[in-house]
Amino acid sequence: MDNQELLKKIEILEKEVRRQSYFTDMQEIQMLHARYIYYLENGRIAEVWDELFAHDDPDVRMEIMDAGAYIGPEHVKRAWYTMARKVDMDGKPVTASESRMSNTNIPMANLFLMLTISTPLVVVEKDGKKAHGQWHLFGPHTNRVFDPETSTKRDVAFWIAGKYDNEYVKVDGVWKIKKLRAICWIRSPFDQGWLRNPDCRRTPSPFWPPDEPGRINSFNPDESPNPAKWGPPPPDQINYNEE
Repeated sequence: MDNQELLKKIEILEKEVRRQSYFTDMQEIQMLHARYIYYLENGRIAEVWDELFAHDDPDVRMEIMDAGAYIGPEHVKRAWYTMARKVDMDGKPVTASESRMSNTNIPMANLFLMLTISTPLVVVEKDGKKAHGQWHLFGPHTNRVFDPETSTKRDVAFWIAGKYDNEYVKVDGVWKIKKLRAICWIRSPFDQGWLRNPDCRRTPSPFWPPDEPGRINSFNPDESPNPAKWGPPPPDQINYNEE
């Protein structure tokens, strides 16, 4: 084997190694998002921040449906800790006798939560340190929502559908969430459907004010198609394509 053939084989091998590393990164990111869902469904809310987010990234961000966006490590941590009932709306540790609680950190805030994610679209940038991921979201929920027929709040079983649009960063060889956005299209009582009642709930802000106001993306059968409501278009590159 001459030097030219050897260099060619090395080039092919290096390309395959890079290709395989992309698939490894994609799998790790999918597992990271699955852990996020697991923590939510099991009420381990504080662990979402403690274990899954990039703590030292100044651009870290979370936006849960129409609750508004929180930006920077301090605000993102406080939002998750408020929802986990570790701190109250003022950022103080929750005590039994004196705490100013929001709708997101009272015991009935999550009566039942099931989040089914599907159609993963994960694109890892060529440097292997940044990535973008999208998933569809669907699941049954039970929560205390406003009932327009009785003008009261009551526990309602409803369907939720939307998508996640996230950014990820690799920190010390481990993938972490940099930006998380949950987009909601429908929150419909199961006995009414999304034509009759496409949005029966608003997601309260963990603490006020958020760094950016909430965005509403609910389905409306009377409006013309609105592509902006369906989130950004998927990235157009293929992970292991070097062209």
